[in-house]
Amino acid sequence: MRIDVADLKKSPGESIEVELSSHLPDLEFQGEKLSFDGPARVFAKISNTGRALIVKGKVTGALKVHCDRCLEPFSLPLEVQLSEVYYPADDEDFPAVDPSAEEAQDWIPFSGNVLDITPEVLKSILLEMPMRFLCREECRGLCSFCGRNLNRATCTCEREEIDPRLSVLKEIFKN
Repeated sequence: MRIDVADLKKSPGESIEVELSSHLPDLEFQGEKLSFDGPARVFAKISNTGRALIVKGKVTGALKVHCDRCLEPFSLPLEVQLSEVYYPADDEDFPAVDPSAEEAQDWIPFSGNVLDITPEVLKSILLEMPMRFLCREECRGLCSFCGRNLNRATCTCEREEIDPRLSVLKEIFKN
């Protein structure tokens, strides 16, 4: 996701609004490769402060994932906030920014007239990922004995759930 900021760099105090749509590379999350279900969209406002370019907006899209309860694939909708500050690393039109200064420690350097926001979009998505993927909140998961998907059919397993700590008592009452 690349944004041409040549005109904006020449206009301190100005801002532009952009809408981008692009296919993003796969993400690695918890040891699993996740691919996007279609293009991701970015709606952002880019402001020139005179020292840096501030990008604020939101990212929408969907990821192809598997439910952690029933293991079925589904599309996880995403909407995450994007907020980054870019400073030109080698531009005579902007005052030099000391990257070690406290205010600039989280700023991202860029060169030329194009901002590539793809790495920060991916970072924002990763930061907002849920701990578990659930196809729906009321997902019943899999039977722990036969492995049947309990969302599709009821299980016919005969099971007697006993706390393993109390299994010794069961043996006493068998006699």
